[in-house]
Amino acid sequence: MSSSSLKNRLLVALALTIPWRAEARPWSEDVIYFAMTDRFHDGDPTNNRPPGSDPALEDPAQENIGMYHGGDLRGLEQAIRSGYFEALGVTALWITPPVRNVWRSGFDLGGPKTGYHGYWTQDFLDIDPHLTSASSMDGKEYPAGTEGRMQHYRDFVELAHSKGLKIIQDSVMNHAGPVFYYDADGDGVFDVGEKDEWIQPFKSDGFHANAKWANVPKWNLKQTEPTGTRTLLGKKIETKGVLSDLGVYGRKGFSHNSLGQTNGEEVTCDFFSLRDFWTAGSGEHFDRLVDEYVEIYAFYLLEVGVDGLRIDTVKHAHHEFWDAFTERLRKRLGDKAADKILFGEVYDGSPEKLGQYTWRSDAPENSEPCIDSLLAFQLCFAMREYLRKPGDEFGDPKVIEGAMKAFADGKYPDGRYFYNRTPGPDGLNSLQKSITFIENHDGLNRFRVDGVSERRHQLAMAMVMTLPGIPCLYYGSETAMHDTRGRIGEDSETGRMTLWKRGDAPDLADVKALPSFATITRLAEARRKYPALRDGEFRPLWSDGGDRAEDDGMFVFARVMQDQSKSVVVAFNASAKPANTGPINLSEVFPAGAATAGEMLVGEGEASFSGGKISVPAGSAVLFRVVDAQ
Repeated sequence: MSSSSLKNRLLVALALTIPWRAEARPWSEDVIYFAMTDRFHDGDPTNNRPPGSDPALEDPAQENIGMYHGGDLRGLEQAIRSGYFEALGVTALWITPPVRNVWRSGFDLGGPKTGYHGYWTQDFLDIDPHLTSASSMDGKEYPAGTEGRMQHYRDFVELAHSKGLKIIQDSVMNHAGPVFYYDADGDGVFDVGEKDEWIQPFKSDGFHANAKWANVPKWNLKQTEPTGTRTLLGKKIETKGVLSDLGVYGRKGFSHNSLGQTNGEEVTCDFFSLRDFWTAGSGEHFDRLVDEYVEIYAFYLLEVGVDGLRIDTVKHAHHEFWDAFTERLRKRLGDKAADKILFGEVYDGSPEKLGQYTWRSDAPENSEPCIDSLLAFQLCFAMREYLRKPGDEFGDPKVIEGAMKAFADGKYPDGRYFYNRTPGPDGLNSLQKSITFIENHDGLNRFRVDGVSERRHQLAMAMVMTLPGIPCLYYGSETAMHDTRGRIGEDSETGRMTLWKRGDAPDLADVKALPSFATITRLAEARRKYPALRDGEFRPLWSDGGDRAEDDGMFVFARVMQDQSKSVVVAFNASAKPANTGPINLSEVFPAGAATAGEMLVGEGEASFSGGKISVPAGSAVLFRVVDAQ
């Protein structure tokens, strides 16, 4: 199918009601969709090779996951206009960092790669030309250069808002891209074929004094920007050029096990060939660095209009840096801080380690929130242990029960809960704004790899949408995207595939008919209908005990509201045969004499809730709600 026919078919606008203003909706009521922009859809092939760039960095076949595939803001805009995300039930888009990147690194995990993903920043106040178009969707010509690219980004945000969608911008403050090299041989020339000029071993004392700015235009490999004050969208941005000062970088190098350390080395090392900023509170440039980032991200949040930041590599920067950044940014935002969210990525399964970043480093003396919330990796790992199994196998759902208990009730030795209960500017605390997910672009890879069925994938989506927190879907979830190169139990990036290839996307009516798309839509509707799925307290009711065959694969929990008549019960059966619980004491959840009605979320067949016992068909998830007993 040609690009023009795709535009005519996929992008036919739906007749929609006027949406609720995005900024007026509490974050606890949102459903997030995480899109790797380069991998969603190539809406504008003319930007695939920016002028002067190395043409070898693009893969026209959109197969090599280390190369650019062409996905861009226009591809997302077309989907927004078509009603794609609204039909899915999504209310917020989290996009990978849109800023201008270094376009190639000679050494990264697995060898040479490109910056298609957006995490290798070269200019923090420019949008990458791979992502932007020369004109708007309505034909308005954008100015050339940085101003035009920023105008396109603002138009993208405004279009999303017009459809009731919030935009979350991924942000990286721990490091820049490979903007400088280590002059290992002292000749003053970047020898791009030599690994030791990309990566030097970690230096525990001092720093490598041989760091020099790179200059490889075809890879946009050069000094970090902005280098000073910049005016964009009619706004003077008072940046000081802090990020273009080599003295602000640690320059300590990287060793194979640096990132996995817990002795502080993971905080001060480079990230492969990426260049780590020195974020220690005692650092000479600490305040300048914090203030520079506040100036930059206040511009995106206030002038461009993005609704939140997802903060990358939180545990690899000093905790006091996040204290200062979040405090000063909220002060800068003023009343607007109540509309925004700041959530972080800490790749760790310990709620104790995750939750510490919802507290300031000077807690408990200061109980104000630091980062609003975190991606709930501990819950993600537990859900995958239960559901991400080959064939008809399933794991122990008790791991989810344990993860939830530690998440909600775990405490530090000084008596503080792991997750800060102090409300943020919006009145919600870190538990209420925790991000629930089961797959992403990191080493976790896609949920669905060889051996994992689409039905099992739908059960996983049902769990994400019914457990506490703000649910987050990974792009491709709606098609049950299958990574044939990924393996259960292996970490890899093989799931970073293109979702809708050039000339290969169906129209919206076809997409809506896909089983997983329809399932997610139904789950999103259930979240809208039943406040308990958004706000209810989690209470486990039954987990497969392993000592009786009748309940094999069963996991049942309640989402309990203060008005117990609004509570719901959600029951999962991951086995390949019908299963039932033993008697469950529901007297504290449902009023005496109330009856229950079941609503199939995933699967088909008859489910029942009788005599305190719950029966669920094979491979299914069911929601039970209170109805009038009369």
